[in-house]
Amino acid sequence: MPFNNRSFIKGIYHPPGDKSISHRILILAGQTVGKSEVSNLLEGEDVINTLKAMKLLGAQIIRKNNKYYIFGVPPGGLFQPNKVIDFGNSGTGIRLFSGLISSNNIKVKLVGDRSLSKRPMRRVTEHLSRIGAQIELKDNLFAPIKLKGTGNAVPLSYEIQIPSAQIKSAIMLSALNTNGIVRIKEFKSTRDHTENMLKSMGYNIKVRENAKKRFIEMKNNKELKTINYNVPGDPSSAAFFISAACLKPGSKLIVRNMLFNKTRIGFLKTLLRMGGNIKIINKRKIHNELIADLKIYQKSNLNPIVMKSDDVPLQVDEIPILSIVASFANGLTIFKGLKELTVKESNRLLLIHENLKKIGVRSKIKKYDLYVYGNLELKKGAAVIKHNDDHRILMSFFISNIICKKNNIIRDKSCVKTSYPSFFKHISKFSY
Repeated sequence: MPFNNRSFIKGIYHPPGDKSISHRILILAGQTVGKSEVSNLLEGEDVINTLKAMKLLGAQIIRKNNKYYIFGVPPGGLFQPNKVIDFGNSGTGIRLFSGLISSNNIKVKLVGDRSLSKRPMRRVTEHLSRIGAQIELKDNLFAPIKLKGTGNAVPLSYEIQIPSAQIKSAIMLSALNTNGIVRIKEFKSTRDHTENMLKSMGYNIKVRENAKKRFIEMKNNKELKTINYNVPGDPSSAAFFISAACLKPGSKLIVRNMLFNKTRIGFLKTLLRMGGNIKIINKRKIHNELIADLKIYQKSNLNPIVMKSDDVPLQVDEIPILSIVASFANGLTIFKGLKELTVKESNRLLLIHENLKKIGVRSKIKKYDLYVYGNLELKKGAAVIKHNDDHRILMSFFISNIICKKNNIIRDKSCVKTSYPSFFKHISKFSY
């Protein structure tokens, strides 16, 4: 059945493996001596590029019976790759590997596609050059990254001003081969999968946090242990289906085995504030990560909200789909402080605004705040969506068909392969 304004979202949904965790488990299991086993790995292009990069750096990775078996090399033992390492569209990949390589005595060139080559890298590399790595960027800001790591990294204390899990994780990965104590202070909590995984793998890491800051301390006097890891479902991927179910009264969706880490479910809190009928059941903890099932039985339309800038970092990837939700809520929704959206795979803030207008939704941008004037009327639709090969913009505006009189036109859907290759297959399976 085509996905349109007559569609409801129904069924039992297993989200694909979490993208952030998939990247990190490949890297960290690739730094252990022995065999690790990973199931439900996300097989999107971004993660596959991380897998290829680990193989170039010496890890053996074998896929068998839908599982991945990883035989790693220890910290400091990365191989000199025989060619450039290409991360395609993956900002997570290129930034995390910058950290990993920076404390190894090897020389590499890290490249990406046209979109990735426009995204800022110095926010990560300025920290890494302090440990003794030699780093060159195009125009002192962008990829390609030419990196000569050091085998004698200096243990430092860092204060991370930009709320970014990628910056933090890059520093933490550099600490794996740094003698001494590495300390990190974060001023806003960001996703903590690297910390949780290191704890599960027996590493010497201490984490404490208060209402304003998080403190991390790492010492490389304990080896990383091998691990058997089942990657939980990705909340950022599930957000499209959960949001669609909340948008359409009459939808009944059950979500199984979804990652419920507090740094990743900001969008759920937003949907609940807007009147989403979401019940959280069967919470459990596996490898220091909270996992849960959800029931969404939507009975009524949603209400507008004001999202404060402090709430944005924990749902930054879900702002595009939440803007679609806001357009069908009865009144003005304001998303405050969206500056970080301007340096994602595209300028997401501008694309959201332009495409909302195209489908018939009134919206405006003031500084970095987005105003969405929602109502309960079907939008005109029939717009040619401009997505600039940004997977989250494309998927969000495909979901908007559920509230449009005519389906929107999306040309070249191939960019969903980066994060959610089975997106269209799943949509057709769960829409009735």
